[in-house]
Amino acid sequence: MSMLGTPDEELARLAAGGRLDCFEELIARHRNRVYRICYRSAGDADDAEDWAQDCFVRAYRKLGHYDPALPFAPWLLRLVANTCINNAKSRLRRREHQVERGETEDADELWEVADEDDKSDPLCRLILSEEESRARSALAELPPHLRVAVTLRYVEDLSFRELSEVLGVPLQTAATRVRRALLQVRENVQRDQPTKVSRSGRQS
Repeated sequence: MSMLGTPDEELARLAAGGRLDCFEELIARHRNRVYRICYRSAGDADDAEDWAQDCFVRAYRKLGHYDPALPFAPWLLRLVANTCINNAKSRLRRREHQVERGETEDADELWEVADEDDKSDPLCRLILSEEESRARSALAELPPHLRVAVTLRYVEDLSFRELSEVLGVPLQTAATRVRRALLQVRENVQRDQPTKVSRSGRQS
């Protein structure tokens, strides 16, 4: 049976009832978006693949709790956001333990700067105007919950109201997370900016 035109919500209802083909269709529809969020959050292609698979496994297990009367995409994005935050925290703890044991590894290059230019936010314009390597480094220092908030806001282009729904927090909290993230990134970028030296040899 062709599933073309079948709403996500109906596919999710059927998948919860045991229709694996319906869940496979949901994966096909949302795979790219889920991977994109995981990649921006993980900053590593291998981790992103694992995290995306983890997201869909968790989604399948939780389908019985999904209400088909509600839109499917926000429900899935909420699950993806929580999974990315939890996985990022777990990875950070593992690395801290490695440092404690004297083990070292090269730091991952986390993030790529979004191409979108949010003309309403001067802080975001500042970030997007910086050199890519410095912006990556600054974004990598964000706590996982702030990094995910910025990803959903500027990479996935969610409104603050949509972001609030996906993160399961009040609208003001969602806006505050994005604002804090942008402020922290600006501070990190400015901190890491090389000191300019004039022709006279004086630092500026």
